[in-house]
Amino acid sequence: MSRKYVYEQVDVFTNKPLRGNQLAVFHTPGKLTKSQMQLIAREMNFSESTFVYPSRVSGAAAKVRIFTPFEELPFAGHPTLGTAYVLASRWKGKRPDKLVLELGIGEIEVDIEYSGRKIRRLGMHQNVPRFGSALQNRGQAARALGVKRFDILGGGVVSNGLDFLIVEVQNDEAVERARLNLEEASIVVNRHRVVGIYLFSRNEGKKLLVHARFFAPTLGVPEDPATGSAAGALGGYLARILKFPPELQLRIEQGKEMGRPSTIEVDVRCERGVVFSVTVSGQVVRVGEGTIVLS
Repeated sequence: MSRKYVYEQVDVFTNKPLRGNQLAVFHTPGKLTKSQMQLIAREMNFSESTFVYPSRVSGAAAKVRIFTPFEELPFAGHPTLGTAYVLASRWKGKRPDKLVLELGIGEIEVDIEYSGRKIRRLGMHQNVPRFGSALQNRGQAARALGVKRFDILGGGVVSNGLDFLIVEVQNDEAVERARLNLEEASIVVNRHRVVGIYLFSRNEGKKLLVHARFFAPTLGVPEDPATGSAAGALGGYLARILKFPPELQLRIEQGKEMGRPSTIEVDVRCERGVVFSVTVSGQVVRVGEGTIVLS
């Protein structure tokens, strides 16, 4: 007997369909096994797909499992916001202004803003970042990213539930001309024990304007159009470089090179030389629904 599994498809970190980062949310996955969820995520072939279950954690709206085409993740940014959007949209009665989701790393709280009945914006409160080793080999990183060694200003490992290698280059043009070398990038990722490389440039202002790209070849994601988890890690990284200002705001543009422009907002709060709060926000738009049939 065939079994049908319905999903909703949303685009995250955009307010226009067919932009941002795609997500499939399976809100009634039933008794799917882990291997079946992994195969479905590979079939969908988005950066991530999520599977939503009841949570046993007090106060949590749901337990969410996140899969890339290659493996399960304990946390990811755009799946968290996109899943919260789907759950709030399907909510019976008065819609919530906050949802707590149980993820592999623990509970993540998501704030939800409305314009009438329409969800206008969502923001997730991420784990406070931890700082690891500095970028070990600029030449190898340059080869992995297809940029010049002198383009790279520095970098390091930042963790917030996932481990990222943050790499800063001199200008937006260096970000745009980056071309991933799969073999070299895999070596860099494995050497630093991270999920991927977050490449960025910045332009100073009242709100830092950032141009970013994210490469995670070992997860089956050669390039990601919008990476909310890495955006939060970057907020922590820049707060440290800028000597922990009381408040730091970033506006990150990502995905342009893939034809899927995305906008991510990051708010970092610091006190006494440490980061104590990171919020990553953006918009979500519903683009469709579908059914996976397993026999």
